[in-house]
Amino acid sequence: MKCSSGKRAFDSVALAEEALIQHHIRNDYKKGEGPINIYECKECGNWHFTSKGIEHELFNDQEIVRRIESERRAFLWEQKLR
Repeated sequence: MKCSSGKRAFDSVALAEEALIQHHIRNDYKKGEGPINIYECKECGNWHFTSKGIEHELFNDQEIVRRIESERRAFLWEQKLR
């Protein structure tokens, strides 16, 4: 779904958070780079990524950080083997 802002829109917080995690898995961002949080859009009422402001609490959860690192390694190997 798209918003009039042109940004990708997510219907719920949970979907936006999972998409944020997946985005970090597939892109090798350094700490604080890329999208770092989500916000509710006043225009469409859905959720978008933002690269500004405070980093989402997900990135302080060691289980999530390990998941991102592990799935990123798997994703990179998958790309090499294609």
